[in-house]
Amino acid sequence: MSMLHRLGVLALVAMSTMAAAQGPPPANARLDAVREEIVAQQRAATGQIVSLRRSAVATQEPGLVLELDLEPGDLVEQGAVIARLDDSRARLDVLRWEARIEADKAMIEQREAEVARADRELERIEQLAVRASTGPGEMDLVRTEVLTRRAQLSEAKASLRVSESELALAQRRLDDMTIRAPFKGRVVSKQTEAGQWLAQGAPVVTIVSLDQLEARADIPERSVGALQRGNGSISVFVPAFGRYLEGQLVEIVPEADSLSRLFPIRIRVTDPEGMLRPGMSLSATVPTGETGPALTISPDAILRNQAGEFVYFDAGGIAQVAPITRLFSAGGRVAVRSPMLREGSLLVVEGNERMFPGQPLNVLNADDFPEVAQRQAEAAAAAAEAQNGRNRGNGRGG
Repeated sequence: MSMLHRLGVLALVAMSTMAAAQGPPPANARLDAVREEIVAQQRAATGQIVSLRRSAVATQEPGLVLELDLEPGDLVEQGAVIARLDDSRARLDVLRWEARIEADKAMIEQREAEVARADRELERIEQLAVRASTGPGEMDLVRTEVLTRRAQLSEAKASLRVSESELALAQRRLDDMTIRAPFKGRVVSKQTEAGQWLAQGAPVVTIVSLDQLEARADIPERSVGALQRGNGSISVFVPAFGRYLEGQLVEIVPEADSLSRLFPIRIRVTDPEGMLRPGMSLSATVPTGETGPALTISPDAILRNQAGEFVYFDAGGIAQVAPITRLFSAGGRVAVRSPMLREGSLLVVEGNERMFPGQPLNVLNADDFPEVAQRQAEAAAAAAEAQNGRNRGNGRGG
């Protein structure tokens, strides 16, 4: 244990003794200095969260809506029933073609029997012809009959195939009277109600997928090249819940808006808690292609409350609050703006979770900062001297 560390322990004991009578106990903390560095400058680009899958689910068949129980905000699974149309006529059509198929099959059986009888008759005539018991004319008639019966059988089989395709189409129409969700998502709007008549292609509800979301933002021309040269990492701030999310560039759309000259970009965002919703506004931090000075701090120093982000800094051994405005990430640190911080300010990076303003600090890494180590050593010496004085006073009183 170094001398400075031993003095720090003594200071902690002394401050704890004094705090018991005079104020709050000291907080164990580790500090890190604010730096002014030359960093790649970045800027905020506004945008929004969008769903990669959005569908105005429409009916493929006209009909009267009998059932539609969904409301905006409802969750639907893929394949779940959205609405049911009156399918009584479609069912009758299916029954009609099923009956037609039975008739076609019966006709095929009849034609097959006729072909078999004609084949037997042709065989008999050919045997008679061998014995010269029949003439060429009768042979021609029988052969023509065989060909006719076989053609009739082919016609019956073709009719069956037509009926089967018509039945499949009728069954498809019947199935389409029940409208189902094409993918898992949430209903965002409904365009009809039970009791209304829908024409073919009329929308029923609009659903969006919450499983496939991404961020979209618009960036200026000068940021395009810098973003392409980088590693594609983009920080995305979502004001709706006041959090920064890590994003990865998917694509820079290769055509700018003709008026604003801004290029749309697509960003894949990580949302493990499933908090994002389509339409939420966002701010994506993108490089400008320039460098310049900025105050940077450790991300471990940053805390957040309802008023925004802030840090605790060492104000002569006492924890004080400094509000900050986060600008962008810079090489593992965060570039910030704050009216209360300057280069060399010491921020609390460990032990700040339960800290409160005005709380004394016991700096565990005081050896890293000579002024802090000297301050704690002087405090320890003063506390020891005060304790010795009390001990001498107690001895005289005894």
